[in-house]
Amino acid sequence: MSIQITDCTIRDGGYLLKKNSDPEFIRGIMKGLAEAGIDFVETGFLQTNVTGETLVYADSVDARRFLPENRGRTQFLGFCDNSRYSPDKLDPYDGKSFQWLRISFAKHEIDDALAFCRKAQEKGYTVQFNPMDAISYTDSERAALIEKANKVKPGSMSIVDTFGAMYLEDLIHIFQQMDRLLDKDIKIGLHSHDNLGLSTALAETMIMLAKESGRDVIVDGSLFGMGRGAGNASTELLAAYINEHHGGNYNIPALLDTIQTYLDPIRAHVHWGYDLPMFVCGADHAHVDNAYYLQKNTDCTAREMYEVIRTMPTSQRTRYGTGYSKTDFTNLQAAYDRYKAEEN
Repeated sequence: MSIQITDCTIRDGGYLLKKNSDPEFIRGIMKGLAEAGIDFVETGFLQTNVTGETLVYADSVDARRFLPENRGRTQFLGFCDNSRYSPDKLDPYDGKSFQWLRISFAKHEIDDALAFCRKAQEKGYTVQFNPMDAISYTDSERAALIEKANKVKPGSMSIVDTFGAMYLEDLIHIFQQMDRLLDKDIKIGLHSHDNLGLSTALAETMIMLAKESGRDVIVDGSLFGMGRGAGNASTELLAAYINEHHGGNYNIPALLDTIQTYLDPIRAHVHWGYDLPMFVCGADHAHVDNAYYLQKNTDCTAREMYEVIRTMPTSQRTRYGTGYSKTDFTNLQAAYDRYKAEEN
């Protein structure tokens, strides 16, 4: 049984920097994570539409410019949303950039994502298979997905808490089902968001469950929890826990130095972490864009935000906006208007 960490600071934290982080920041974070011996490090975003942002890459060659010369045991990871990148754009693995490719996909994209997985494998990549919003699947839907994944055999398949809405009971139930049905050679991953303050507890719980079953697992974090909205589990907390209780050998001082050098200076003007709007999104199983929109366009209190979002069906709460214009949030605006009318 092995326990590994994937760090998402560059990618998930990159949302906060509009995917346009300073090159020195990117290189410094990657170098520090490699010095700490973190197992996997996300490099940024693979996208078909490349428009000049530092964290958006056309292929693995494009991502190579930021990777440290001395990588130690650290493996780097390409990330793509299934809907925003084509496997036809992906160059064959050449040993010089990342070998692992993380494919994130929505429920309606399952078959396309499986085809993507096969094509990536044919090009020499090992896939981390990330179905979004794990708690939106019924047991039968999840079982059908696992059956399909077993035929493709990705390197790992993750439990993804896209909206930070997962409780420990949810994690236990989903992990036990996956552990029972998923091919034993496929690792189980966990990517969570900290809207309910549970990211680290979820990761520790999965590690304990994995120890009982013998399943290899990968837990995601980011330095100081840096990520969009409420952020993620903290890589340094996960590393310290694994060192203390599960025989890990991560270099904690290297993580602390990296945080103080690169993250502390941006905290004054870049915000992430638990707050009331992020709690609302977790409790309401809703995308963070709902909170951002209401904060920007209304004078909602936290209570009103909670009650407005809950009037919407889940399919509308979890939709992704393409920006912050009102046309992207017609249903949310209508829910807010109805709520205010009823209040008056």
